Amino acid sequence: MRLDQSRAAADEAREPASPQVAPTLPMAQESVPKRVRPQLRTYLIAIVLFALTPALLLGAATVWQLGAAYRGSAELGLTGTARALTTALDRELEAAAEALDTLAASPPLATGDLDAAYPQAAAVGRAFGGWVSLLDAGMRQRFHTLIPPRQDLPAGAGAVFVSRALEAGQTVVSDLFKGATVRRPVIAVFRPLPPGVAGAAPGERRVLLLAFGPERLSALLARRQVAQPGGFAVLTDGAGRVVARSAEHGHFLGRPAPAWYVEGVRGRDGGLLQGTSLAGFDAVVAFQRLEQAPGWTLAVTLPLATHEVEWRNPAFRFALGAALTIGLGAALATLLARRLFRPLRTLAGDAEQLGASGAEARAPSEEDGVAEVETIRCALRRSGAALRANALAEGRAAAAEETAGKLREAARRRDLLIAELNHRVKNTLATVQSLAAQSLKGVGGNPARFAEEFPARLRTLARAHDLLSRNDWQPADFGEVVRAALAPWLGAEAGERVRISDGLSFAVSPAQAQALVLALHELATNAVKHGALSVPGGYVHLRHARAADDIAIVEWVESGGPPIRPAPARRGFGTRLLEQGLARDLGPGATVELHFEPVGLRAAIRFVPAGR
Repeated sequence: MRLDQSRAAADEAREPASPQVAPTLPMAQESVPKRVRPQLRTYLIAIVLFALTPALLLGAATVWQLGAAYRGSAELGLTGTARALTTALDRELEAAAEALDTLAASPPLATGDLDAAYPQAAAVGRAFGGWVSLLDAGMRQRFHTLIPPRQDLPAGAGAVFVSRALEAGQTVVSDLFKGATVRRPVIAVFRPLPPGVAGAAPGERRVLLLAFGPERLSALLARRQVAQPGGFAVLTDGAGRVVARSAEHGHFLGRPAPAWYVEGVRGRDGGLLQGTSLAGFDAVVAFQRLEQAPGWTLAVTLPLATHEVEWRNPAFRFALGAALTIGLGAALATLLARRLFRPLRTLAGDAEQLGASGAEARAPSEEDGVAEVETIRCALRRSGAALRANALAEGRAAAAEETAGKLREAARRRDLLIAELNHRVKNTLATVQSLAAQSLKGVGGNPARFAEEFPARLRTLARAHDLLSRNDWQPADFGEVVRAALAPWLGAEAGERVRISDGLSFAVSPAQAQALVLALHELATNAVKHGALSVPGGYVHLRHARAADDIAIVEWVESGGPPIRPAPARRGFGTRLLEQGLARDLGPGATVELHFEPVGLRAAIRFVPAGR
């Protein structure tokens, strides 16, 4: 039911008031149930929560997916780093093996001239920052390039690796062991020679070894730094001991790897593990087995806290933004509820006063600010006056009966008007819900942008409702609609940035007025952010005219702003509101055209004013 129809129905009950004083009408006190019912504030907050919950759930799912994608990307990065470092280590060990192959094929060794082979072996040792030694099966050293030729040499170390090389007949990379001559941890590559070569008796085989300190491999790892902050690389041998480390090498050299790591890499060529590192912190580890030394593994280690903080921080920021958004929505719902409570409570007092004594309700007050409430109050006043006149004319008994009927009729009309009020409030809340959902969708889950744009649109909607309330929800003048929409950009402080053509005046319906206020606000907001009002000297010209077929033409023309691009393929909230929502709300035959011209945006709105 429309408000004007409700007011007309209430007027029918009005009868000429008598100048005599109306008698007091005794009314039975209506018993009020003691059950506590939810207040309007509760319903408003619930509507805000229902509107925001789907968007917040979608945002939470998106953040979770992004976190999973980051974890996968970070783990893939660790695995790639482990493979790259493993390749570099394999190349280093392969180069050492090839150097021994070249030395083994030299003529001096083939003929057994160890004095002539010594300089070549010494050059190979220096090239790798180490030394070369020649051993027989009994671990006797025939020469050692750190000691001059023909000197007494101690028995060599690494007998297990010499035996392994002789049995396999191929090059073997040792685990970490203590050198017999240098008396410190070393790594060696053992290369068996053919029988009878390098001065060996027929049928006897000797072994060349190229040894160097693990610091060489540690320096190689340190040069190829792990990209992830706080990450480092660790190389362990077949016995599960630390051979080299990209950081704090000396502190951890020779220490056994954690049991969980040794167990996790057993029988696997590569993968991901998680556990407590030797340094005592939880870590995620990507490991890869070497080809040149199958017992060795290279592990890229990253602190678990560093690994998780990159996806936990966005989740925390989203949770904080969601809490702020819900709090803001609840606060706005509370403010709106307070605005509605005051006139409703006053109206309830007037109704109780009329029911108790037949006294006249107070005159309408501008502080109430809700047209529907004032309509109900006026209906109560007219009903009370009519009831008093009837009671005075027909006598106390008949007046009592008539008064009861009139009061019932007044209550019925009051219920109709309250239903209209509920309908109007639901429409307003539906609009608020749509603005909240579309605003949250338009900002891409950014709480700061949502907190800026959503309240601005609510204030614009409030200005539209204030305008319509002042006009008692009757047709409004187009000029007043424009001033309500562009109020933040008009006045002496704004200068002449928004220019409005004068002369033509026509009325628009309440629905058209609300749609135009929201649309013009979106155009002005876009001009401030991206258009003519975003730079000094730019301005907007709002023109309006009437065509011969009674169609109103409104043009928004921006000038002096930055050059704009052609129409974007993706439509944001403002564009959808103008091209779809505005054209629908302005009524049949309405059209909205947006022209993204290089000199500035031009919007053309054509519709038939319904405010006749």
